[in-house]
Amino acid sequence: MNLPFREANAPGSPSASLKSINLSVAERQCICASWEKASTQSDIGCELVARLLNDNRTRFRALLECKSGSFLGSVNYTTDDVNNMKRARSVADGVNCFFNKVISKLMDKDYIAEIQDLSLQLGAMHFRMKVWFQAENWLCVKNCLLDSVVSALLKDTKGTYVICGGLKKVQTVEKHVTHAWFKFVQFIIQNMKKGFLAEALNADSHAPPKTECASPCSTASNHSI
Repeated sequence: MNLPFREANAPGSPSASLKSINLSVAERQCICASWEKASTQSDIGCELVARLLNDNRTRFRALLECKSGSFLGSVNYTTDDVNNMKRARSVADGVNCFFNKVISKLMDKDYIAEIQDLSLQLGAMHFRMKVWFQAENWLCVKNCLLDSVVSALLKDTKGTYVICGGLKKVQTVEKHVTHAWFKFVQFIIQNMKKGFLAEALNADSHAPPKTECASPCSTASNHSI
């Protein structure tokens, strides 16, 4: 499925330096309503974990193997598989919990500061839990999350349809919905990265000098962003 908001990695682009979020009241209402709808159609956290497992660029499968001690092989994973894997299911629950929390803040007066703080905390927690990302990993997480939300919205049989080639109706998600979600998720991911890096720098400043290289699962050598 070709989604309109998937983006390539462009570190020098204006969006890469975005420090705030510019969501209108209508856009915030749209995100709240579409999240509620998507959540009734699909388990977003579970969908996201399955997509991350099946996207080799994320290195999520290797990370999950490292954390769980289980060999996951090279097969494609479904949401049913995720539900049967304790560690993967736990990650999915964490995704749902986090987004329920940040979306509940969207209509607050100080929603920007509240969502930014939660995102910074989540990024720092990823470093403390030794979930270390490269720049490409963050981009894949963002795109997989957006894909998961849109895929869930497309399951709504009462959704919006367009005529394709004059022959059949094809379900679509309206552009203003995907645009609002893109800005929202980008803000969250950017602040997660900021929190992650701040925690990494803090850890480095208190760490003794390193004399040898250790494995990716036991050092902060892979925490570059």
